[in-house]
Amino acid sequence: MSSKQIQFYPFYDPLCEDGALRYPSKIGISVGFGVFYLILQYVSLPDKMVFFQQYCWILGVIISTSYLALYIATDVFRRSLVTINEFAGDARMSDQFVETWLSNKCYLLSGMVWAAANTSFGHLMGVPAEFHESVFALTSIYIGFIMAGFSAGMGLWGIFAIIVLYLKFAPSLQHTLDPSDPDGTGGIKKLGDSLWFFAMLTFTIGVLISIYMFGVQWEFMYKAYVRAIFLVWLAMPYLVAISIVLIPGLAVRRQVNQYKSYKSDQLKQQKARAYSSYKEFHEADDDEIITAKKELNDKLIHIQEQMDKLRTMRDSHIDSKNKD
Repeated sequence: MSSKQIQFYPFYDPLCEDGALRYPSKIGISVGFGVFYLILQYVSLPDKMVFFQQYCWILGVIISTSYLALYIATDVFRRSLVTINEFAGDARMSDQFVETWLSNKCYLLSGMVWAAANTSFGHLMGVPAEFHESVFALTSIYIGFIMAGFSAGMGLWGIFAIIVLYLKFAPSLQHTLDPSDPDGTGGIKKLGDSLWFFAMLTFTIGVLISIYMFGVQWEFMYKAYVRAIFLVWLAMPYLVAISIVLIPGLAVRRQVNQYKSYKSDQLKQQKARAYSSYKEFHEADDDEIITAKKELNDKLIHIQEQMDKLRTMRDSHIDSKNKD
């Protein structure tokens, strides 16, 4: 598959004349964003101990990790597009999907919306009083909220788009699955593994967010609606991590089950016809009967092997290998 068929290079990971960004550059950009916030926040605080007491350093880690996770997820998704194109036979579906759902406009809009939401929720929960001692310090913490929210928003949009792509792709599996593929999932194991990887990245960021949210002494946590907001925001990344595995998994399982049912019926009919063919040897000579029965026996063995492979093939990436 030519690299020209994969045209997914959003503004944060562009394809330049000298090629795509290398990982030293991606790591440098990601760390740079986090360090920028950390320096800004540290310098702005009259009492430097607040920087550690209110877990500002964790917010810097969240910012850097979010941007780096976005770069890594983008690379993994490009490889997933190659696999999807191989199943589809061409790149038309993936190209159209990328153009519609993963445009720079969509990423920017999602990032801005989530940045505004993250900043608003941080404000509603109550920025600790220590940050109100300086306009510079207060402005810096809001800048941190905006930066973390923007990166998270782009990541969430990417996850939403991936789920939509898998839902659109799943129906075509009935025409392309291969029970003989050694991966045990009909040839789609790499796609399932990529979803688990996206979930792992999201879960990792969720853990960092949890540490930060529990570490900060939010001013309005005594209010019931603030505690509700806190719980919703706390659960969000874990729900997203579950969704990116579960929703495509259920869609794939449904299509694979239909495929296995249809293919199993076909193989059973072939097996029945092969058995009935044994009755047609009474007028032939012995050598012909021996040869024909050997061919039928080989055919029955092949059919049984196909049925065994079909039965043991996993229904999706969320299922364990069938034992029976």
